[in-house]
Amino acid sequence: MDTSPTMSYPISRRNLLQLGGLAAGTLALAACSTTSPQSSAGPLKTGGKPSGQINILDDNTNSVFKDSTIAAFEKQTGIKVASYQQGNFNDLHDKMATMFAAQDASFDVVMTWAGWSAEFGQAGWLQELDTTAVPSDLIQPALDAVSWRGKIYGLPKFVSVQTMFWNKDLYRKAGADPHVAPTNWDEFVKLAKKLTTGSQFGYACDMGNPAGAYQNFLRMLLICGGEMYDADYNPIFAGEAGVEGLTKLVELLQLHRVMDPASLQITNASDLADLFARGTTGIVFNWPFQYAVATAATSKLTKDSLGNGLIPGISVKSASIDGSEGFAINKYSKNKEAALAWLQFVATETVQLQIVEKEGWFPVSKTVLEAPTAVAALPVLTTYKETTRYVTKRYGTPWGNEFDQALSIQIINAMNGKTSPKDALASAQTTAQGLVKKYLKK
Repeated sequence: MDTSPTMSYPISRRNLLQLGGLAAGTLALAACSTTSPQSSAGPLKTGGKPSGQINILDDNTNSVFKDSTIAAFEKQTGIKVASYQQGNFNDLHDKMATMFAAQDASFDVVMTWAGWSAEFGQAGWLQELDTTAVPSDLIQPALDAVSWRGKIYGLPKFVSVQTMFWNKDLYRKAGADPHVAPTNWDEFVKLAKKLTTGSQFGYACDMGNPAGAYQNFLRMLLICGGEMYDADYNPIFAGEAGVEGLTKLVELLQLHRVMDPASLQITNASDLADLFARGTTGIVFNWPFQYAVATAATSKLTKDSLGNGLIPGISVKSASIDGSEGFAINKYSKNKEAALAWLQFVATETVQLQIVEKEGWFPVSKTVLEAPTAVAALPVLTTYKETTRYVTKRYGTPWGNEFDQALSIQIINAMNGKTSPKDALASAQTTAQGLVKKYLKK
């Protein structure tokens, strides 16, 4: 299994809240200390018939768990879900870090993604799973989102990757073929210029918080053929590919003026999805749930006016970022076997088909991925399959929270013309080198 660097197909309209106060201190200590929770029992295996009750802490991404999955799980297993608490993703990181540091077992199951799997897994706060506990039907990118350096710290609940969405109605008005997507960056810029007029912009994105700034830069780095780190996690993103990618991102705002200036204030992909659904933005690169938002009854678009395809490349044909999420087991849980039963139940075909049909996310199951009913419910799956032919990464690392904050400051300064892309990335890379050394004890 290739988990270096960890990949996740995510999430995401997601935005990481930066470390502060107690959480920052506890994570720094965990990264630099040799002590961790007891692990003598080794990875958790499937065995026996679990019973009792569990408590689950999730983000507010999915309603299907509360609406139907919990009842079905309780009926099939006899295990009771005593509480299922959902919170805003931005608030969960510090809540979980504080809980783990206090060895608090209030929640047996917690949501995770590539960055948290790496961060909390390396700190010794997530229960490692034995490979025998992993369903055989999982697709590898989904499993990567709950793994770090060869260890599995959970099971995935959905897969996500960004693709390009466009407004066919605006294409027609601009005299562009609504059925043809740009095949490279130059074509994309040319098209975005046609779509920009008055208060209407050809392109918008979400760079209003540290995670958003990181994700938007990472996407540009990847379509320029670059990498964040080498095989030993030495930061290399400030090289030619990174500078070219950030320069072209800045040009969308400052030179071509096709980027909606509000992009620098949009803090999550959900708001970006809503903006696109208003019908005044030509193109966005967003997660699969954009399809459901754009075709909802409240949207100005319809299924017939929504286009979807690969993100156009610069030095490569295409590339994308990922945002898969999963569930992990609290190392201090008193009922880990029952918690594992929940993780496995969520990955079943029945639940995964509901994730596709009711939530608009990609499934973690190979069988569901190929199911005609899934493709009919979420046509974006066709583009997803094509996307898997190209590089798709997120680089979830233990130092991700701290790094996002440092990088985002430099990215926004470059976007606003306060510093050059080259100098911005050189500064961020120096910071990254220190973080890698601290967390990996180089």
